[in-house]
Amino acid sequence: MPSVKGKISRYLMHKLNNFNIYYTPDVVGKMKKVSEKLVNSHCPDGFTRTCETTPAGTKYERLRKTGAEPNGRLILYFHGGAYIAGLFGFYRDFAEDFYYQSGEPETVYLDYHTAPEYQYPTQLNEALDLWHDLTQNQGYRPENIILGGDSAGANLVLATMLKLRDTGEALPLGAFCISAWADMTGNSGTFYSNYGKDIEFGDLKHPVMNQRKKKELLSSDIYCFIGDVDRTDPYISPVYGTYHGFPPMIFTVGGDEMLLDDTLTIVNKLKEENIPVLCEIQPDMFHIYTTLRDATPESQHSWNRILKYIRIMYHIQ
Repeated sequence: MPSVKGKISRYLMHKLNNFNIYYTPDVVGKMKKVSEKLVNSHCPDGFTRTCETTPAGTKYERLRKTGAEPNGRLILYFHGGAYIAGLFGFYRDFAEDFYYQSGEPETVYLDYHTAPEYQYPTQLNEALDLWHDLTQNQGYRPENIILGGDSAGANLVLATMLKLRDTGEALPLGAFCISAWADMTGNSGTFYSNYGKDIEFGDLKHPVMNQRKKKELLSSDIYCFIGDVDRTDPYISPVYGTYHGFPPMIFTVGGDEMLLDDTLTIVNKLKEENIPVLCEIQPDMFHIYTTLRDATPESQHSWNRILKYIRIMYHIQ
């Protein structure tokens, strides 16, 4: 059973952020409205935020502890939102936790162009452009960078590392994925079995997923970033990728997510390649619950696991 705060969070998320097409026919419109409310200039106290652009035009934000000398460590974060929503202000608070609890890294947030106006491979190209700018022009070493992301951002973390590996480039020190959106085909078991439990993308009132519902969901605007590309392309659906050569990783995912198997499939592939991997599953929890951090005991536990992973990767006691 979820905690009391977990139950409250489930209720609020279901009321405010259900994107099932039967509840929210205009998914893009709702996500854009949510994005407009949450995209702001917020910056945690004691930190300096700068909005920057690579030479190729990719936008990003950098958060540094005001007055602190950089130590070369960097968290490169890709935000979620189905590639439709913009960079929310609350993501910037992550930088405070990373700095004080995980080795004083800087945090850089990719501010990618969003769908449906910009489709694949726009966001992947921007992620790669920012990676190359950071490592080739700004002097950050790949072995000091940790990638992180939630939902679509976790999809982008995996796609970026697959692309870097496939082109023979250096990969980051490690990576963490929160509720990874990694299978655009809807062929996993939990896409069906958790349809009646998923408070954000499922349908609690009509819990049985069938082929008609699946077809309607997969053709809905929630997938608009894909365009006409083959959905089994590993850079679109990383569950179809291979994971040799990857760095150690950690995943967090809610037990009630339709996307639960997205995470489990990739975790198993990493294990098959003998890649060190941790997987945190919180029963009864929902999509990207980890990003709530200290709002519920469940999210705090999973967030702390990520912070501990970062400390370990940076060899910090």
